[in-house]
Amino acid sequence: MKSFKLESLSVKLPFLNVNFKIADDIEKEIINEILIRAADKRFLTSWQCCSSCTQHAIDSVLEYRKFLIDQKVKLSKIKKSQFIKIVDYLLEEIRKFLSISEKCDVHRDQKHLSIQLETLRNNVLNALYKFCNDTKIDYPKDLFAMMKNKNF
Repeated sequence: MKSFKLESLSVKLPFLNVNFKIADDIEKEIINEILIRAADKRFLTSWQCCSSCTQHAIDSVLEYRKFLIDQKVKLSKIKKSQFIKIVDYLLEEIRKFLSISEKCDVHRDQKHLSIQLETLRNNVLNALYKFCNDTKIDYPKDLFAMMKNKNF
């Protein structure tokens, strides 16, 4: 029996044609790792009550940014990766936050930084949630339960 790898699938129904591109295993691994690591990132899962907590959250953003860049490099090796756009969006949101945070002092501007972190948190979580729903990828339920319950 011959085996083959299915790379795309077309479904033709009356009045509707749908084309699906099957994600590479590498792409699936990368996006799963992005989601798993997001669920453990301090800037996404905790509230900043003091300047020390805010600094830890900023460090978490920097760490996640470095990780996302590494994942983007891996995705760039895959022709027409369907996931690179979400990584680009996440990196852009982080860049916006870092541009603002670089102008602030953690001790003096802690409240302003907390507001900016909340904006970043909302944008990242909403993007990941929408992406997962659009692509039917399983995601860490606890991470998005916070959005629903506004526990951050």
